[in-house]
Formats: sequence, C-alpha cells, structure tokens
Amino acid sequence: MRLRKTKKKRTAAVILSPLIDCVFLLLIFFLVTSMIKRYERMIPVKLADASALPAANAVDEVFRLAVSREGNIHAQTGRGSWGAFRFAGIGEPADFFADLLKQYGPDYAIEVRVQRGTPFQTVIYYQDYLEDALFRNVSFRVMDRADELER
Repeated sequence: MRLRKTKKKRTAAVILSPLIDCVFLLLIFFLVTSMIKRYERMIPVKLADASALPAANAVDEVFRLAVSREGNIHAQTGRGSWGAFRFAGIGEPADFFADLLKQYGPDYAIEVRVQRGTPFQTVIYYQDYLEDALFRNVSFRVMDRADELER
C-alpha cells in the first residue's frame, strides 16, 4: 500500500506565553522601583548654596610627585599646555622629602602620579618611603597621558 505525501502549509506563529511572562515581570519591576522612588523623595536633603563654592582662583593645596616607569621620582614644576602637569626630576629623595616635611608639615596633601606600566613594587617602595618620611596624607593615581616628565 502506497502512502501519499500530503503537503501541509507551514505557517509562522509567535508563541505568546513567554512574551506575556516577560511583560508581567517588567510591569512588576517598574511598579516596585516607582514605589522606592516615592520614598526617596521623602528624604530631606539640604543643598548647599552658591556661597559654599570654592573661589575661582582657589590655590591648589596639593603637592604632586610623579613616578616614571624606570622608577625615578619627579616633582611638579608647573602646568603645560591644556592644563597638563609638568614634572622635573629631583636630586636625592631623602633630602627633598626632609625639606618638604619642614616646609609643609606631615599633614600636607601629596599626590603621587604613576606612569602606566610602572612596576607595582616601585609604587609600593615609594609608598613606604613617604610613610617612613612621616607624611600622612598621600594619595596615588595613574598619570594622565598629557602630563609631561622632563628628562
């Protein structure tokens, strides 16, 4: 007995069950987050007025140092084009830090900018060195590409 093949038309259909589930989950999410926002508006916040802003010509009270990839330390000499910092090498670090400590004291803010690619051990060495020199307000950050080290 030979069976005949019947051609059935295939129709594209969208299954709506997962879509309805997603819509309900989104609805619940937005309802819950809108409730949280309502409670956040109840928190009293007092904003500062314009008199609390720093002056336009405020003095930058941070002493900047830079550590090169080779492990040399440099002190800020000024600003170059586009506001980038310029750094020049210092002589003997022990004498330089002793003079800095006498001039500004241990609480003066020191920012150490580190070139990308500097070995981690070099950064730790200078962190310990500044700590041993009794500086208490030291921060580290990666040097911007525009900052210049004089050789």
